[in-house]
Amino acid sequence: MNTSYGWYYMGREWRGRSIVYGPFTLEQMRNAFKKGDIDEKTQVRYGLNSPWLPLREVAFFSNLVSGPRFNFGKPEFWKRYKTSGIIVAVVLLVFLYVRFQAPASGKFVTPGLHKEVLNQMAIINLTNEARTLNGLSPLNENPLLNAIAEKRAQDMFEKQYFAHVSPFGEQASDIAQRIGYKYKIIAENIEYGRFFTNQKVIDGWMQSPGHKKNILSTEVQDLGAAIIKGNMNGEETWMAVQIFGLQSPEVSQAICVVPSQVLLQEIQTKKTELGDLQDRLTRLKQELDNEHASIETDRRLSSRSSRDTNDLNLKIKVYNEKSNLHYSYLADTKAKSLVLQSMINEYNEMLQTYNSCKTSQ
Repeated sequence: MNTSYGWYYMGREWRGRSIVYGPFTLEQMRNAFKKGDIDEKTQVRYGLNSPWLPLREVAFFSNLVSGPRFNFGKPEFWKRYKTSGIIVAVVLLVFLYVRFQAPASGKFVTPGLHKEVLNQMAIINLTNEARTLNGLSPLNENPLLNAIAEKRAQDMFEKQYFAHVSPFGEQASDIAQRIGYKYKIIAENIEYGRFFTNQKVIDGWMQSPGHKKNILSTEVQDLGAAIIKGNMNGEETWMAVQIFGLQSPEVSQAICVVPSQVLLQEIQTKKTELGDLQDRLTRLKQELDNEHASIETDRRLSSRSSRDTNDLNLKIKVYNEKSNLHYSYLADTKAKSLVLQSMINEYNEMLQTYNSCKTSQ
């Protein structure tokens, strides 16, 4: 089996940007295809100098993925497939020559798309160059605005529309609020097509009065951009987005919150209720003390009639009922006292916070 590492494939990271994976052996590439990590549309190449091709267009490699597992290390394989392998290699070279043109830089490019790498940083730099040529200061690259631009470009490809507002009513300002970019001003430029260079993207915007106004605005300070490739209406194309912003100034003075008057009124009500309950407790305790003394006096009588005994038993019964009521009042008083103290503590914290806030101003 051929174990040489030389195969690469193009994937996407979690933010949607292209990323190169590799190098891999043929066996590893075959396993990636079987697991679904790559498919027939995945861009692949062998070595660092060969062009990128969709997997389905690399016939030799595609056969390796879909066909039987050959043992490339055995002499019998080369004896059997040497001639056919040479023919396939020649056909592949002819195909690559016809499909791709090699410019002076030595890099292969796809005719009709672009002759340089389209990327976010170039769009940002060229935007600031256009501002400088018009006597304006450059804008600050903002990662949140970059994220908004990338989200907008991906959304247009996913939902197949080209507009500042999505079919579901979402626009750049909505995303800004969601991700935490507090703006005073926010504006957007969008464009899609088969751009030859990064400069062509900027030129297209500068030729449009509305887009040019955003690029040369003196009211914004921040800039974000994204340019990604995708499929629009069945055709492969590039989507470019610029987001311009001016952040809202921070609130310089703290807002001092007055302690709750409702809570203060509830505290006064609880105090009144607790006072009444304590008065009842005091009166009931006095009654219990008097009744207890009367019962003890009756018990000390040397002789008493059956009527006296019945009266004593009735006094004891009344005394026990009042004792239970006293215990209930006592428990209720304790519970209400705890609630009242908690409310007082809460109000005192509010008052302390309010006083500290007023002092700091």
